Amino acid sequence: MNDMKQISRYSYPNTRIRAMISRLLDEEFFIRARQVEFREFIEMLKKTPYNDIIQNFSDEMSPENFEMACRDFDNKMIKKISSFFTSKNEKQLILLLAERYRIDSLKFTLRMWFTKHVPAGKETIAEFSSILPAKTLEDVIKKIQNTQYAEAIESAKDDFEKTGSLYPVEMSIDRQYFLKLQNTIENLSETDRKIARKIAGAEIDRENLSWLARVKLYYAGKVDIEMIGFIPGGMYFSEKNLKDLLKQESPRKFSRVPEQYMELIEALPEKISEMDSILEGMIMREIRKALVENPFTVGIPLGYIFLKQRETKRIISLFVSKYFETRTYQ
Repeated sequence: MNDMKQISRYSYPNTRIRAMISRLLDEEFFIRARQVEFREFIEMLKKTPYNDIIQNFSDEMSPENFEMACRDFDNKMIKKISSFFTSKNEKQLILLLAERYRIDSLKFTLRMWFTKHVPAGKETIAEFSSILPAKTLEDVIKKIQNTQYAEAIESAKDDFEKTGSLYPVEMSIDRQYFLKLQNTIENLSETDRKIARKIAGAEIDRENLSWLARVKLYYAGKVDIEMIGFIPGGMYFSEKNLKDLLKQESPRKFSRVPEQYMELIEALPEKISEMDSILEGMIMREIRKALVENPFTVGIPLGYIFLKQRETKRIISLFVSKYFETRTYQ
């Protein structure tokens, strides 16, 4: 009976989502895109679903405008996917994935506030731009007191003042988000919980190891190890494991951790980009597994949204690099 309910719940939405997966750009597109100049890249985009974004701009579209438009496009897509479901639990989980864009915007704006540097593309931070004139973190909290993030920033205020670093603030925001994601996952069916936990756990490991690299690179000696926190719920690493890694020269004692992880950790912080690529591959493995082995589960919408956000990130990166290459040689 449970299997029949699972099939009934996901039959229609996952059929729609699989059709959307087929429209994602393949690797051949990115290989060709890396070889062309900016104008040719724009022409390539016009033959893809990104044409809807391109046609709304003049020839002078900025990277900031393009990035914001891509994020808006993805947010609308995620809302559309949520409309395929009748259960509030699946809807809530899917809509939470769009919130990552909002969190990234908030953290970006906080960095601008902290360094007192406002970028030219102010529209990319429009939602939280009111915090930029704030004199203290307390003022920042007051300006966003009607949002869910005020509590997360408030809880990190003492550590921010002790360290003079945004690290505790950004980590508190991330912890709040992923705890909310994990709580939402617990409301799903047993089958969906198992799959969503694995995908979320792989993503949390990725975030935590990225934070580990940044702590080593930017905060070593500036932030007391005991004050450093990580996101709970990773697939392989507990918060204690991660703190131990900061304290010890050799991480080899974690024998259950996949060898790929250990190789990454030993290379930190020098090889952050390589690490992120391998961690992304591990998340992709969980998604492919869900797509093939569990066609009537939450793994399909979660997998598609991850793949679409990954595609968007790659398109934005190409746009930015080619845009500035063009202006360098003018």
